[in-house]
Amino acid sequence: MHATFLNLAVVGYVAATGLALAYLVQREEWLHRFAAVATAAGWVAHTIALVALGHELRRPPLASLPEAVSVAVWVLVLLEMWVGRRGRLRVLGAFVLPVVLVFSLKSSAARPGLELGPALSGAWLWVHIGLALIGVAAFALNFAGALMYLLQERQLKARRPGALYYRLPDLDTLDRLTYRTLAAGFPFLTTGLILGVLWAGTAWGSVFAFDPLALLSWVAWVIYAGTLAGRAAAGWHGRRAAYFSIVGFAALVLTLGAGLFLPGRHGS
Repeated sequence: MHATFLNLAVVGYVAATGLALAYLVQREEWLHRFAAVATAAGWVAHTIALVALGHELRRPPLASLPEAVSVAVWVLVLLEMWVGRRGRLRVLGAFVLPVVLVFSLKSSAARPGLELGPALSGAWLWVHIGLALIGVAAFALNFAGALMYLLQERQLKARRPGALYYRLPDLDTLDRLTYRTLAAGFPFLTTGLILGVLWAGTAWGSVFAFDPLALLSWVAWVIYAGTLAGRAAAGWHGRRAAYFSIVGFAALVLTLGAGLFLPGRHGS
């Protein structure tokens, strides 16, 4: 049952991605409506898949990195629907859903059901993973906002703005989006990483035990901490903040890639 609904979710995300990109190019109202319906349908199927997996495994579906990535995708889609509707950012899906689709395909291709050792079980572990995943989802929106900002700024500087100029929100709206998603995601990621450090001593015997995912997670944290400090204390905004947001998200993608493809204590 889990596999069936997860495949349906991927189909929904594929359709939603195509429709959202088509809406970005053509600006037809019916494309936006169908994209919203496909996104919601994919998210509902994804929800059923995660509930079914948790029921089958008799635990939260967070024990392996592919499972955690799948949950992060679920959170990201939920945030995209909420922010897009609340902020009237109709083109947000065109920048978020491709990320959703890539990670959905990777997580759906992996085999779920990795069992945790006794040292890695417990409610605090689920809290650690859950908080970190909410932070990752918020930073994906942060990346989308930064990318839109740079594209819109380029359109404004062009002598003849292209079609995207009339489709993307104004620069102030996009700058607020990047700041708010950064400010919202950073506490979740920070708390999740601190809990991970506390658990490392118990599970691994040392908080300094080498693990590619853990190491790169802190690299990403340093980038986002510097970006937030720059915005709050040094008045960073606009292009500089957007570039740092993109670099931070690239570090997060590298982090997940290291966890999925490199040997380490987190395992995939």
